[in-house]
Amino acid sequence: MAGPSSGVRKQWDIGHSIFLAGAVVRSLIKAGSEDDIQPQAILAMEGLGAGLLVDQERISDGVDALKGGENRKFNQLMITAGLTNGGAARLMRDSIPCVAAFVLAVACKTCFTDQETGSILYEMMHFRGVLRSVPVSRTQIERAVGALSGYGHNIVPNTLFDDVASTITRNMTQSLEMPGLLSRSGAKEIAEVLSDRFESLQDTKIKKITLEGHQTGIWFVTMLVWLLPNDTQLILHNKILFGRGNFRLKIILKQRDDSAWYIQKWYSEERISELVGGFDNVPTKEHRSLPLSHVPVKSAKTYLAAAYRLPEDAVEATGLIVTALVNIVKPVPDSVKDICQMHFIERYHTITKVFGWNLDFDKVNERMSHIVAAYTHELSLTLAADNGMQPEILDGVFSYKMMSRLLLQLEASFFKSRGFAMIQENNLEHIGIIDPIIHVAAEALYCSIIKPFPCDRPFRPLTVATLHSNAESIWRLLSGDSPLQQRSHENVNQIACFRSEAVKSICPGALGFGSAVLAVVGNGHVAYATPLMEPSTERRYCAGISMIPGTLRWGEDHARYLILREVEAAEFASARRFYEASQRIEVFQEETYLGLEALPNSEMVKVETLISPSENTLTLTTYLDSPSLQDAPVAVNWWRSIEALAFAELIHGHDMSAFGERELARSWKARGFFDKIAWLAVGGLTNGNAIKHHITTTRL
Repeated sequence: MAGPSSGVRKQWDIGHSIFLAGAVVRSLIKAGSEDDIQPQAILAMEGLGAGLLVDQERISDGVDALKGGENRKFNQLMITAGLTNGGAARLMRDSIPCVAAFVLAVACKTCFTDQETGSILYEMMHFRGVLRSVPVSRTQIERAVGALSGYGHNIVPNTLFDDVASTITRNMTQSLEMPGLLSRSGAKEIAEVLSDRFESLQDTKIKKITLEGHQTGIWFVTMLVWLLPNDTQLILHNKILFGRGNFRLKIILKQRDDSAWYIQKWYSEERISELVGGFDNVPTKEHRSLPLSHVPVKSAKTYLAAAYRLPEDAVEATGLIVTALVNIVKPVPDSVKDICQMHFIERYHTITKVFGWNLDFDKVNERMSHIVAAYTHELSLTLAADNGMQPEILDGVFSYKMMSRLLLQLEASFFKSRGFAMIQENNLEHIGIIDPIIHVAAEALYCSIIKPFPCDRPFRPLTVATLHSNAESIWRLLSGDSPLQQRSHENVNQIACFRSEAVKSICPGALGFGSAVLAVVGNGHVAYATPLMEPSTERRYCAGISMIPGTLRWGEDHARYLILREVEAAEFASARRFYEASQRIEVFQEETYLGLEALPNSEMVKVETLISPSENTLTLTTYLDSPSLQDAPVAVNWWRSIEALAFAELIHGHDMSAFGERELARSWKARGFFDKIAWLAVGGLTNGNAIKHHITTTRL
């Protein structure tokens, strides 16, 4: 542990704030109200930024980012998703200290959620004495960071993080040298290091500052190189990797058993100062295993190699098998290909490039894909033949066992066909890459329903709970139990589960995306059901999840919210209450096919949408009304309507000739289909009859 600091921390004087003039105070209160931010939180951000030394180019980037960006209005709702150019953002871009604090928060987005970033900034405010001038709670700072997070979307230094990670990895003597580089440090420890660094940099008597350690090192280096590109130098094994020799701040990556960062300050008198850095509570060995909340997706390969201590051939094998799994899953009939977005279809075979692997994909297809397909089919047949092996309800634990078994069979087949091992001197199970393979393959497939294609998405860490969820997603797809199917004995909607896991994968900090949630905010982005923008009957469109930087706003005052959800309506079968009697479809006169034409409905159906705001949640209820309804309007449900379209089988008459239509109708009649099809008005069936197929006469 290092000795105590010999310096006196400078404190910010609230009297220097630009927000205390009369007119500006009113703007401060108004802006805080719009964004659900306490005015004192903005003052505290200004106080923190006054003590930061940030490169002028980063300040310029921050000012431009705070000008706002794209926003979208949901169809027929007073709800917008995205960014504005007003509120707290407009006020803060006029203050250089506020912009500096905002840019610091953006630098944290590479690896930390908004809540974690807010906690780091709060601890820095404590170390810098800002909280003495502006009392503010940790929650208020976290909320302020969440409101501003989306504005930094385009300037997050993800590319620099990838460059730093790959450069450090290439220059290590062995891959297991510093496992803590991509592990997490506590908010207090991070805040203490940063506070001391920025204070030292503002002291003109200090000519050089040395920072030595390794815990969370890749993030520390990225953040400081980005904020201070002309002051920060990185050294590994006496070799300069970033910066020049005359830079003031020198970061030396070096393994330390106590995981502390040690700090030295060098004065012009050419004497070494007392050792002043380190932590009162250094991260222990137990803390080292805690992963970062996420890393940029391009660094997934580097992250997994460090976290699992994988040799190079094991890392390559991981990428090969992941690519083969995605290649096999995507073309499965009635599976992902029916709901995935076009941008994914165009590039799924190179998806592992997004995660940091640069492979020969033709070689992957030749070597691996056919083996994966053959053994998946063989294993599925084995399970079908042995009912005792197949559980009544498919879960993550069983799926993980099946995926492990499949991958070990794959390895044995590879050795048999090639004559050499996929991984020298070890096997998949011993070297421990089964978990990374399952994790990366599922994370890649979750991209299939996200639009636009998330090249700059985060990569979440591999935990046991996430691993089991991902194993279940992969195994269902491989074994033919697709998101568009649902087993009769399972009370689980697979497309809803797949959608929820995709949102949790792509949007760190989101509160989940279950069957009742239409939109959710997480880490500066809004994930929402694509049909909210424009209703559609296309299956691919209905299944999509769209992303946009920013937050949710509603009402005349554009108040900020984190969740848009529907009232649970489990008692409404297929999202409707039933009043009207059904009418059979008569398309034959004796044996003559009469043809099938649209049945017009003269009634206009009225749509009424009600919204109830409560804290950070908007709750939505929708009703349909028409003169034919005998009682109250019919309650309908967005997600159930979306899923009905995703499950529907659509027949397009223009795709067939008259002869083809006549023959199809005769086939349907012979098979009894017309006994199960009826015309339905608004409200649907009557008396709970189990008619599964219908043609609606609703006209909106």
